[in-house]
Amino acid sequence: MKRFRELLMKDLGWKLLSVAIAATMWFMVISINQPIDTRTYSTALAVQGEEGLTARGLTIANREALEEMKVGVKIKAQRTSLDRLSQRQAELISASVDLSTLNYVESGDVLTLPVNTTIANGAAGYTVESKTPSSVEVQIETLVSKEFPVQISWNGETPGNVLQLAPTLSSKTVMVKGAQSTVASVSVVRVFVNVSDAQEHKDTVVTPIAYDRDGNTVRGVTFSEESITISYHRTQQEKAVPILVHTIGTPAEGYHVVNVVCTPQSINLNGTPEALQNIHGITLDDIDVTDAFENITKTISLSPYLPDGVSVMGDANISVTAYIAKGEERQYNIPVGQIMLQNEKADYTYALQESQIVLMGRAEDLAKIEVSQITGRVDVANLEDGDTTNAVQWSVPEGIQVVSSNLVVTAASQRSETTPDHTDGDEHMLEEPTYIP
Repeated sequence: MKRFRELLMKDLGWKLLSVAIAATMWFMVISINQPIDTRTYSTALAVQGEEGLTARGLTIANREALEEMKVGVKIKAQRTSLDRLSQRQAELISASVDLSTLNYVESGDVLTLPVNTTIANGAAGYTVESKTPSSVEVQIETLVSKEFPVQISWNGETPGNVLQLAPTLSSKTVMVKGAQSTVASVSVVRVFVNVSDAQEHKDTVVTPIAYDRDGNTVRGVTFSEESITISYHRTQQEKAVPILVHTIGTPAEGYHVVNVVCTPQSINLNGTPEALQNIHGITLDDIDVTDAFENITKTISLSPYLPDGVSVMGDANISVTAYIAKGEERQYNIPVGQIMLQNEKADYTYALQESQIVLMGRAEDLAKIEVSQITGRVDVANLEDGDTTNAVQWSVPEGIQVVSSNLVVTAASQRSETTPDHTDGDEHMLEEPTYIP
């Protein structure tokens, strides 16, 4: 034991100096590896303890401004601790203003209240150096409610058939609740519906939104119904009908109308059964092709052609193109059996001098024509003895144009000295000539 004390006391001063140097070096190492630092974090301001105000019929007028406020919190701690805090700052750093002690306030009061902060659920090692702002103003107002009808607004272009649907809202009105000045600024409550959902008759859950007179969103209010369901009940019918259009006039010399095409060729209509039952097609105004030598395209709105109570499902504009082409000509001899006389007089006979016709069209179309497809009608009601006419109503395949014909019909009274062969009757067919290809 004595030996141990001698060893312990020997060179005691140097031993104490060594311990002091070691302790200093240890603190230096700790400071180098775990330095103390400060960082500023941003977090949203929360409003707490408002139940007491609500029970007294009061609320915060500037709630939205408070809840949108960001509080900068400057925190001091070891660098590694600050690194951990940075990774989870949203859940570990909070800032709030407490209203639970405001038992004395009245409507119209403006209070300055401190901002409270908590770090890492009370974990040690963190120090709040400062916070910005350190206090906030709270405006107190009377809590009121007001009922508003719910209006529907459409997202997307609204075709006619959507307007004919009868939307049903689960709540036609809602109570808007909030500070008196905020509720007073509300002009209308709307819900927004996608047109595509309405066309498919889908039930849609939507959120009401309050707007002021200028169309700006009013914030800081709550609704008695946070969501509204919209359903649809069709009160009208749909019907598909063709689009019809014809041409008038004659194209430039050597040209003909190949075809007239409507895009689309049919359209879907929406309306009551009574309004739709007599609509079997929509006939547009004729396209004038007089002296035309190139295609004619027009965009025509169907709206003027529709009766009241009927609308177009989708785009109401129709594109119509009259295709004009320079064609070939071909001559045909038409058999007498294909020429019909109309309104013959019982005491008259009628003679056919020629029945040749010249047609124009595309070569491939002319090549497909058979003589049996070409017929003609001549009205002889106004012909007197010796009168002639070449007014023939020819029926030819679509896309083919009649250039000329030399058919002449002569009327003769049976009382005249020269009487051509004839057959009595309302319609007279002449004998068949030969076909000239």
